[in-house]
Amino acid sequence: MATSNSQRFLQGQHATDDRNLALKLFWGVVLEAFRAKTVFWDNTGNVIAFKNSSEGKSWSFPIIGDDPTPTYHTPGVELLGQDVSMDEGTITIDDILVSHYDVPLDQIVMSHFDVIQPFARKLGRSLAIDLDKKLASIGISAARTAAVSGIHSGGQVVERVNGTSVETAYAVSSTGAANFRADLSEMAQLFDEDNVPEDGRFAFITPYIRRVLQFDTNFFDKDLTAVPVDLHRRILGILEGFLLIPTNHLPITTITGTGFSKYNVDGAHAGAEGEPVCLCLCGAQEGSAGIGFVQASGIVPHMEQDERRNTTFMKAQMYGGAGVLAPWCAGEIRVDNS
Repeated sequence: MATSNSQRFLQGQHATDDRNLALKLFWGVVLEAFRAKTVFWDNTGNVIAFKNSSEGKSWSFPIIGDDPTPTYHTPGVELLGQDVSMDEGTITIDDILVSHYDVPLDQIVMSHFDVIQPFARKLGRSLAIDLDKKLASIGISAARTAAVSGIHSGGQVVERVNGTSVETAYAVSSTGAANFRADLSEMAQLFDEDNVPEDGRFAFITPYIRRVLQFDTNFFDKDLTAVPVDLHRRILGILEGFLLIPTNHLPITTITGTGFSKYNVDGAHAGAEGEPVCLCLCGAQEGSAGIGFVQASGIVPHMEQDERRNTTFMKAQMYGGAGVLAPWCAGEIRVDNS
């Protein structure tokens, strides 16, 4: 009987490993799930100042003060240079952030469905959700940062005082939608007055605010831009100069126990600051961003067979850290009870 010429296609160009391409498939599934879930990380070129670091525990970003005031010059008089105020923002790398599974061989063999790819997606999503929540907390902290004399005027805050709830402040009605639009318009004014670039402004809103905005008929009738606006597909566009991005990751409660105090933030309605419903960010393309991030290593997925324990071990990890950088490029719309 002739021998079947079966093709071990998963080995690719790796003659000694007939599972070589299978490992890459796992890697791709993790990355695909991460990118599909995150809303902040994919905007690193727009709202996050980003640096790669191969050594050290932190990175210092320059924070340059207000632009100089031009003066008239008389030819022949030496120009000595105007004074400039500078500070630095130091972003520290956190510990290694990792999600991992160890799946027994017998469970894989007896299962009538694939578990490797679903687990890979969960690893990617879990990293994305955790990182997004941390970046959102840093963004809110940036918006709440006080002014530094001669350097910057602090973050931008628009507060709607309401003793009951966010639902009362922004009712699911045309009135609630008008209230939010008025507050976002005020935020745009604060950015304008602080000379924050008009291009690349993003407003990260809660799912509840997205629901409220369906009652703003002017938004869906007039403010159509190149960005598609489709209420049926829950796609939003640009409002008051901000590209609206819904997210479930804003710190709408008191966040503690994150492992690093810089990610702790009071987001409770009855807390000291109030409950955020919108985080506005911009500025990285102009050299300033409310959030800084230092990365020691990007997303690293890994899967291996543990022959000593008869398990399949899989993990996804990243190594970096975020921090407040340029507060004037961050804004918060919040509801307070007093």
